[in-house]
Amino acid sequence: MSDSTLSSTYSKRNPLAGILTIVGALLLTAVYFRAPQIAKNWPVPGHVFFRGLVILMGLSGLMQVISAISSSPLRIPAWVMVTQHRMSIPLEGWIYLAIIIVLFTGAMLTKQNTLFLVFALMAGPFVINGWMTFGMLQAARVQRMALRRAMQGELFSVDVSLHNSRPLFAIWMMSIRDEIVNSRESLSATVLFSRVSPRTTQSGQYQLRLSQRGRYRFGPLRAASRFPLGLVERSRVFRAPEEILIYPRIGKVSPAWKQKLANATELVTRMQPHHGVFHDDFHQLREFRSGDNPRAIHWRSTARRGELILREFQQNREHMLAIVLDLFWPPSASNSFREQTELALSFVASLLAERGRECRDGLLTLAAAGDRTFHWEGHGTPTSLESLLDGLAVFEPGPAKDIVMLLGKTLEHSSSMTQVLLVTTRTSAPPYPYQDLITSRVDVLNLSEFAPDQLLTYDTDSQSRRMS
Repeated sequence: MSDSTLSSTYSKRNPLAGILTIVGALLLTAVYFRAPQIAKNWPVPGHVFFRGLVILMGLSGLMQVISAISSSPLRIPAWVMVTQHRMSIPLEGWIYLAIIIVLFTGAMLTKQNTLFLVFALMAGPFVINGWMTFGMLQAARVQRMALRRAMQGELFSVDVSLHNSRPLFAIWMMSIRDEIVNSRESLSATVLFSRVSPRTTQSGQYQLRLSQRGRYRFGPLRAASRFPLGLVERSRVFRAPEEILIYPRIGKVSPAWKQKLANATELVTRMQPHHGVFHDDFHQLREFRSGDNPRAIHWRSTARRGELILREFQQNREHMLAIVLDLFWPPSASNSFREQTELALSFVASLLAERGRECRDGLLTLAAAGDRTFHWEGHGTPTSLESLLDGLAVFEPGPAKDIVMLLGKTLEHSSSMTQVLLVTTRTSAPPYPYQDLITSRVDVLNLSEFAPDQLLTYDTDSQSRRMS
């Protein structure tokens, strides 16, 4: 059996245990040096043990305090780590250890065998607890199975498996903690395994709903246990680096704006080169029927077959679409502007995906300028759209210095049948002739003039979309 919990940030630990540990170490140090008569009859091993224990208490308490007040757990560089195993003592363990120290000090001062016996009886469980957890961690093998791609704001699962390689003993009460980090947020998730039988593997899972677009990194996995007494917590780090791309959220382009874009397409005069009087695409040859237009007769086929053959045309509405995305980020931008840039990416991805479904053979183009330039060209096939979403997942806003060049190249390479749409996030004067673009064959969408629900609608009841 397993259970899972998820926190959106690293959980703050209580620094009280660390403070009490430091205070205890300072008090023991003060007594040791201020009252030397207490320890004057101790043997050399007793002095070494006492001093080492005090130093260990002080360092452990200091690390607990730093980890509690910092925004993330204390990370040790990989080149410093000698082993994957870690050990920490919880508050209960420190209280138990303090009692052992008192018994040991009293036994050394009074030379009473009874106190030595009680000290040994209490030290035994402390050592056994650490030994049992170490043995379980040695036998543990942890793996993670996560998606390679997911959609922003949608729920998906990550599977974690724990294998027990020991032939005789089970693994009890072991928690697996995973970390999920990107440049803007940090997450941690914990899966608890109650019991894993010998030579078996159990699987658990936790669910994620990532609100930030971009590249997330998983790992490392940290297996920890306090079984059976809870006096010592030992952990082992498994380096299992993985990445997941979070795509911009795909929605439905609002019908009102789609109609507005369609009307703009019809109203703008575009040169359509053609031969003859027919504006549509040739479909097939068929026999002439009564009521057909005689001007559509194909005379060569008629002469070859000896009967009237007609050229049949079908209406072509699969206009090609080219989008130029001006993802400008001003120097003094606020968080609301970040939402606007995310809306721009979602709108562009949604529009291209929707146009790709409607016009499978139509050529789609995207040229974006932000912190860098990004160019994509393809059709409405799943493979082609996947490469588009891969690029948009990691595309960030920026100065957009090359927007004029991208706009000029798009107009130069697009045919007269291509609908060109400029999507911008600028609230200040753009570097391109804005009014001239409106009167040309370029349709301009300035996101500052629209509310999000005027452009996109999202299906909140849809199941999570998995893309591997």
